Amino acid sequence: KIPPNATLIFEIELYAVNKGPRSVEAFKQIDKDSDKKLSELEISQYLKEEFARDGKKRHPSAHDEILADIFKKNDHDGDGFISAKEYNVYQHDEL
Repeated sequence: KIPPNATLIFEIELYAVNKGPRSVEAFKQIDKDSDKKLSELEISQYLKEEFARDGKKRHPSAHDEILADIFKKNDHDGDGFISAKEYNVYQHDEL
């Protein structure tokens, strides 16, 4: 048991740091037809490329689950596309 008012110290091990997908460059890379919105097909192709690039083995259903989760969390207006605003892309990409 941890007593009240005790100080807890957590040790965290960082395995990797990667540039996140929330950049203008990443959005443009995924948006193959340059229509400023990401379709399910465009994101699906991008995920396949990323899976192949990292070489990790995944269960076949992982792709569909990730794709569904991306749209569930980002397609706020439910139109079947993720706009730059929904993707949270800002014109300033300092980081």
